[in-house]
Amino acid sequence: MIIIEKYNDSLHNPHWKFQLGPNAYEVKDTPRRVKAIKDRLTQDSRFNLVTAEIFPERCLTGLHPYHDYIRNTAESLADDEEFYPDLFPGDGAGLPRRVDAPLQGGIWCTDAVTPIMKKTYAVAKGSADTALTGAELLASGEEQVVYALCRPSGHHAGPRVFGGYCYFNNVATAANYLLPKGRVAILDLDYHHGNGTQEFFIEHKAVFTASIHGDPVVEYPYFWGYADERGVGQAEGTNHNEPLPQGTTCAQYLEALDRIIDSLRSFAPDFMIIAAGFDTHAKDPIGGFGLQVGDYSRIAARLCDLRLPTLICQEGGYNLDVLGECVHAFLTGFIETKAS
Repeated sequence: MIIIEKYNDSLHNPHWKFQLGPNAYEVKDTPRRVKAIKDRLTQDSRFNLVTAEIFPERCLTGLHPYHDYIRNTAESLADDEEFYPDLFPGDGAGLPRRVDAPLQGGIWCTDAVTPIMKKTYAVAKGSADTALTGAELLASGEEQVVYALCRPSGHHAGPRVFGGYCYFNNVATAANYLLPKGRVAILDLDYHHGNGTQEFFIEHKAVFTASIHGDPVVEYPYFWGYADERGVGQAEGTNHNEPLPQGTTCAQYLEALDRIIDSLRSFAPDFMIIAAGFDTHAKDPIGGFGLQVGDYSRIAARLCDLRLPTLICQEGGYNLDVLGECVHAFLTGFIETKAS
């Protein structure tokens, strides 16, 4: 299996801690996540690592109105600075969006846990380029299943704002690239709902979006991810959410996955993109499900049975002790099911 890796991951390494309620909160998206995955995958000769291509900025600018804000802010910072928005004017404020004013980040960013650093733009673009490289391999017919080792993640970045450790939406960018070739299904397996991805395509009838995630009544991103969000207008029925309770077991998870697969088959896509988060593991520090390493192979086997050209994009997963094993189990599930 082809593994697409980025060309500059280590340059974005936020570390600032701050208080969130009674507990100290630490940004957990670090380059060590990529190292943990690569260390495990490179032990298996079935995986071939290649470096992502560099795509034109226009692949991002048309989708992300905050593209220039992230780029310009990053360029304005010193090497050791981390910039966090601290004032959020709220939706409908009617304020001008000044892409050259870093202090107006609250118009473009939803939270204060997604810092911009000197190299953030370059690394976030590299993450999107990783997904685009995988999409190109599928579109050309060169590969049937590709894993893009994206970091930062992307599924919380939407058509209005970025946030949740995400700067550009990798799976949405890849889907947009594939759409001239056919219909696309995006399945989000991260513990947190892919609100940005859903918002990109909630009115787009040629893209099916689905997500299995922690119940937003109690889990981030709170405002999105409910079962009654099914698509808008002509796209009614092309969005499928499966919010699940804390402690969800593999059996419960697979039942939700089977419901999504039924909907996905009815949609009849030409390509599938999986936003693969592994913060669903029982020991993840910011998850709440009860999945174990071996469960990811079972999940992958069901998805591989769809026999679709598939791009797998890395999203969350923050327990470095198990992350590499989770990814390996998921990808080998595809390899072994395809071979059987």
